[in-house]
Amino acid sequence: METLTRERGAQLIYQMHDRISIPEDIAALEVEKGDEGIIRELVLHNDSVTAFVEVSYSTGQTRGWVLLEIMPEEKVLSYTLGG
Repeated sequence: METLTRERGAQLIYQMHDRISIPEDIAALEVEKGDEGIIRELVLHNDSVTAFVEVSYSTGQTRGWVLLEIMPEEKVLSYTLGG
């Protein structure tokens, strides 16, 4: 089952398994601003939306995980290496 996130009366914003751009460089993961990952989980808490994003190598192997705040502002909250 896919999870949807909506604002009242607004269009669909994000959906699990969508690709999302990483908003800043993460040297430890060798991720540059604009690289993409796949949303694996969305969390809505009050007016904040957070995404748990999987970042992979071109081989498909997991490079790491990034916790992103999507709303109200896009920013990296934390990350972890490896699968």
